[in-house]
Amino acid sequence: MKKIISVTICVLLLAFFAAGCGIPEASPSPTVSAPPTGGPPGAPPAGGFPNGGGFPFEEETEKDSTSSESENPAQTITKDGTYTITGDVNGQILVTAKTVTLILDGANIKCDDGSAIIGYYDGGKQKLTVELRGTNTVSGAAHGIQGKDELTVTGSGTVSISAAKDGLHGGDKLTVAGGNINIVSSYEGIEAPEIIISGGNTVIHASDDGINAATDDKTVTPSITITGGELTVYSNSDGIDSNGTLSVAGGTVAIFINAPRDGDTTDVERGGSVARAMLYATASVAAGTKISVGDWSIVTESAATSLCLILPGVESGQTYRITADGALLAETAATVTIQGMMTGGAPGTGTEPGRGGGGGGKRP
Repeated sequence: MKKIISVTICVLLLAFFAAGCGIPEASPSPTVSAPPTGGPPGAPPAGGFPNGGGFPFEEETEKDSTSSESENPAQTITKDGTYTITGDVNGQILVTAKTVTLILDGANIKCDDGSAIIGYYDGGKQKLTVELRGTNTVSGAAHGIQGKDELTVTGSGTVSISAAKDGLHGGDKLTVAGGNINIVSSYEGIEAPEIIISGGNTVIHASDDGINAATDDKTVTPSITITGGELTVYSNSDGIDSNGTLSVAGGTVAIFINAPRDGDTTDVERGGSVARAMLYATASVAAGTKISVGDWSIVTESAATSLCLILPGVESGQTYRITADGALLAETAATVTIQGMMTGGAPGTGTEPGRGGGGGGKRP
């Protein structure tokens, strides 16, 4: 009889707590809308990753202390389509489909053991597009946003990126077509064999190169093409480093480097075509200094020892005054000759990232 009474009391207590009086509700999960994922969160590609568990072409360099792949991705997307990411995501977003658009709309993505967003597809070339809406943050223990082949960033929203390696990394081609991109910390801000900046407002803080076009594929000539948008670079090595060519046909570019070792505002190995005249100056500039040329101005976010400005309306051969907080900093003639361009010798072999071709390759 006592046993029956005890069981009855336990049942009543369980019913009481299940009714909401004692069991707290689970915290809301991040929202991933549009086509459903083809597998459970964290599932690797069918058959596992090649090369014994890693991503293909993942090479170790001086900046590689953490692998790009996460042990347990928070979300795995295995079907083509458009997906909207909102809310907090604690872990990696792994994209294993061929053609995917990720809409970041109020998303906060943080991955402590790899790249925050990473593309991998073993059926051929992958095209990953990240569209920015609202205000977003991305933090990766490896790269911030990493595409296996083609990576495009577009939209009208904002993203702040913190990364131990590259802020944006593309395996073949990386395009910035829109959005407000603030790479607040990175080893290299943007890296890929082919880099195109056609729109958006991009600010880069990098401990090494701001933008680096590089590859270990000797059949590919790395390139950087700027046709539009606004680009500001703060780096401790090269501002723009192309282990191939550089083409500037439009946009507004401001490069500030604070290089304790060898570094150039522009470093190009195989020439280029610069339709916009450039202003170079070597001078110490403190963070928070207002740099002006005519009606154009910018307040620097980091200290610098040299700068390069590519501004609308600046004509080659004309002399311009660059001022710092109203005082003359430099008086210099605009030029279409790229400073830091190699005039002889072979391009690098990829033995050192950011200096002569390393660190790029076809890592996803």
